[in-house]
Amino acid sequence: MIRPEILRQKFEQGLDYNSFVALGEPEGHDAQWHQRHSQLSLSPDQEKLVRGFTRQVNVLCLTGTWCGDCALQGSAMARIAEANPDKVRLRFVLRCDEHADLVVAAKINDGLRVPVTWFLSEDFHFVSAFGDRTLSRYRSMARKALGEQANVLAPPPADPVREVLNELVPEFERAHLLLRLSTRLRQMHGD
Repeated sequence: MIRPEILRQKFEQGLDYNSFVALGEPEGHDAQWHQRHSQLSLSPDQEKLVRGFTRQVNVLCLTGTWCGDCALQGSAMARIAEANPDKVRLRFVLRCDEHADLVVAAKINDGLRVPVTWFLSEDFHFVSAFGDRTLSRYRSMARKALGEQANVLAPPPADPVREVLNELVPEFERAHLLLRLSTRLRQMHGD
């Protein structure tokens, strides 16, 4: 587990959405991020939910400008953070040697993956993690790669891009509720 002081340092080194996307400009990677961002918006119910967050959630995403799944998830997370910027603080760090400690900690099934996202408390204690693809993306990949053997019961979503946003909102809600119900934080805030 990564110590809170390291997570705080990485978060402070991280970039906001627009600054991170700009890193991909020289190679043309920014276009997919801009496209996904323009395709996404929270529903009124999702916006109301996120605006109701009362605990600060620090969100640190290890990602790459070149990665299509990263562009989709990063854009969805940006839309969530935009709904309540005082309580949802989002930062992106590039998967590179400078952040090798995060890269190693983010291994999934013993592989180096992106995106991997950490949800952190206001004082940078680990709350939960999410990575690398959402369930709908894995279902789609399984259908393509395995056909009938995939044993996927859920039908393909009508809007696969929107479905990723719909899957990420509950992850943010879960992290917020973990923080809101935390005995340590309730004692700290007197609520």
